[in-house]
Amino acid sequence: ILPSLITLGNSLATLTKHNMDRGRKAMPVQNKACMERYIQRCQERHKQKLRDMKCSIDNKCPRAASHLKTKAKKNALMEDRFAQIETENRILLEKMSHIMR
Repeated sequence: ILPSLITLGNSLATLTKHNMDRGRKAMPVQNKACMERYIQRCQERHKQKLRDMKCSIDNKCPRAASHLKTKAKKNALMEDRFAQIETENRILLEKMSHIMR
């Protein structure tokens, strides 16, 4: 079949279409023209669905975990350190005021 098709000057698309249609050609139909239109519509609808298809893989960056951004332990240590510094400063200020009297 292929050599006769090639000598007729058919393009590669026709060869591919012929190969893809081989199972459908064996089915008996009432009206070949209606069947061709129906097949054409189905193929166009399929191509349109392929064009409109959206990806199903999520390529976005993962959401940042808020508990990692806040750094609660570091903040708690800093607060303790500042509280300790404030206490030491208050004690030093009291000693300085006691000396100045």
